[in-house]
Amino acid sequence: MIKYHQDSIDYDTLHENNIDRLQLAMVPQKSHVLEIGCATGYMTEYLTRDKQCRVLGVEPVEEQAEVARKRGLTVITGLIDAPNILALLLTHTQEHGPFDAIFMSQVIEHIADPSATLRALKDLLHPDGALIISTCSIVHWKCRLQILLGRWEYEDYGIFDRTHLRFFTIKSFRQLLEESGYTVVDFSYTFEDICPFKILFDTRILAPSDILRLIPFIGMRLRRAYTDLFKNFLATQFVYKAQPVHRLK
Repeated sequence: MIKYHQDSIDYDTLHENNIDRLQLAMVPQKSHVLEIGCATGYMTEYLTRDKQCRVLGVEPVEEQAEVARKRGLTVITGLIDAPNILALLLTHTQEHGPFDAIFMSQVIEHIADPSATLRALKDLLHPDGALIISTCSIVHWKCRLQILLGRWEYEDYGIFDRTHLRFFTIKSFRQLLEESGYTVVDFSYTFEDICPFKILFDTRILAPSDILRLIPFIGMRLRRAYTDLFKNFLATQFVYKAQPVHRLK
């Protein structure tokens, strides 16, 4: 069974609070991209078609990789932390040049030793290249509430995905990047606001961010200030764009 699949991505129709919209915007136009965990290639296809990027995908699930190949995409099957896959990618950079961007969406939480992988990826990047990497926040208010109630229940999808090996906060993940030899150059996040009616009746009514946005003239600025101030409580997913320290000008 294919777990991660979309027929396509229409960037213009994605909500502003959508992680794909936020992270795809960080990928430079017409760049040489390595997409790690490309699934069936729906984001790879967008980068190739709409941003005119030259993309190589890596996908561990053969069934998903085969769907991506049927789209006409170039995909290597394997795990990014496997020595043979890293060797193949190094050979690729020697033949085709280093990558301008390494795009890694919701993958790092599946890796046992993320720091070792992040360090190895630096060797694949162009001197001016960047890692664009997203993951989910374990301290979102829903997670806090579940743990407060004494529950840690794995699920098929989401923050408590049963295949997740690592869990991060915004701060701990930035620290991981810095300890692995990167400097953050951009950051964004998606959020789900706390709402008593959502908790009690599964209906979103009178969330603070919804009330703030209704204030004339300054509502959207207040809403952004509110979500920024409480992002560790509200963020569901976040994305960092980071460059290797030794390659910064």
